[in-house]
Amino acid sequence: MPIFDKRLKTTNFMKKLLGSLLMALTTVGWAQSLPFDFESTTSGMLGYDGATFTIVSNPSTTGNASVKAAKIVKVNAGDLWAGGKITNVTSLNFSSAATSVLSMKVYTTEPVGTVIKVKLENPYTSEVDAITTLSGAWETLKFDFGIPAPTGSADLVIMPQPFTAGGGNTFFIDDVKQVAGVITTPRPSLPITFESGTTGNHFFDFESAIMTSVANPDIDADNNSAKVGKIVRYLGAPFGGSKIKFSNMIDFASHPVITMKVWTSAPIGTNVTLKAEKAFWGEERSVTTTKSEEWETLSFSFTNAPTDMPTLTFLFDFAAGTTNVGDGTAASTFYFDDVKFANVALSNQENNFLNPVVAYPNPTSDQWTLYGSQGKMESVQVYSLSGQLMGSFKSRSNEISIDASAYAPGFYAAKIRSSTGDCMIRLVKQ
Repeated sequence: MPIFDKRLKTTNFMKKLLGSLLMALTTVGWAQSLPFDFESTTSGMLGYDGATFTIVSNPSTTGNASVKAAKIVKVNAGDLWAGGKITNVTSLNFSSAATSVLSMKVYTTEPVGTVIKVKLENPYTSEVDAITTLSGAWETLKFDFGIPAPTGSADLVIMPQPFTAGGGNTFFIDDVKQVAGVITTPRPSLPITFESGTTGNHFFDFESAIMTSVANPDIDADNNSAKVGKIVRYLGAPFGGSKIKFSNMIDFASHPVITMKVWTSAPIGTNVTLKAEKAFWGEERSVTTTKSEEWETLSFSFTNAPTDMPTLTFLFDFAAGTTNVGDGTAASTFYFDDVKFANVALSNQENNFLNPVVAYPNPTSDQWTLYGSQGKMESVQVYSLSGQLMGSFKSRSNEISIDASAYAPGFYAAKIRSSTGDCMIRLVKQ
């Protein structure tokens, strides 16, 4: 090979090597942390799918005194998911309650109820939506990452009005920062009643569905609860909903049917779906409403479903294979309450799950199974209501079975000694 060719190849190799090193050094130079106030040049700002993402003068100082703000324009009508991203952010860690919420000021003249999505990418770890409540004014939106507390992404993606055509739609953002949120202690299991410990913070919303705990819109004989859950489906994926993850598996072997009270203005015949989930697997059960603007109790049979799934997902107006999406109106608004095992009275379930030990089935005709959610049980003593010792049992695990067939129908008290302390629960023999 001629000497000239060898030198040329060597020169080209050195150029590529220097180019790679310069890119690496530039990337390191971009590394940055929240907050972003856009008062000066912010490295790593990129528009994608035809959107522009730039720093401009603040369009309104009412509600935001900043001189500058960032501006996203969804330029092309065909780019539904266009937006802006900030790359190489080193502080996208939402695992602490002190930083589990992303706060961001937003200004747009798009209608109230517009969805703003925030995604964490590179690698993808999570996404959360928030809904505008103002038009033509600054407001602070919060994106709660308390569940599942993601960490490890490097890119912050801001996707205004997903699932919606662009064509000049304009959004201003400012003061992007992490603020304190609430990371709740997981509920042990069912029931879900919003007057006995369950709150909206136990739920994680996805695909433009927003869940809150609110006042009962229609207190009547079918549901006299003061507080209930509310899910509103805004424009998003057909499977938008909300989920709750329990600290214990859902025991479908002992409790194959779940009941739930539902109220909606949606037409009779609207689908309501419960999905039990674990990683890479889920079991869906769907029923249809038979009432509109009235409370009704719906039943979902999970007979033969796996018993190793800790998550329950709520999907309203969803049918597999359809493109039906929400619109934020009354027809996309659903209230729910008293999600429980059908074969156990609600009062018994509530009393059980306030304790670190759970008894099921309870009531029973033949056998109780006691499960310790916080540690191994050492002993169990069963007493009659008059104080007579009916049985004493030893245990070296977090589960013990008690033969109830010899007990007369009625109420009993079980005293449990465990590694975390003593507690009492009520047992019912049918």
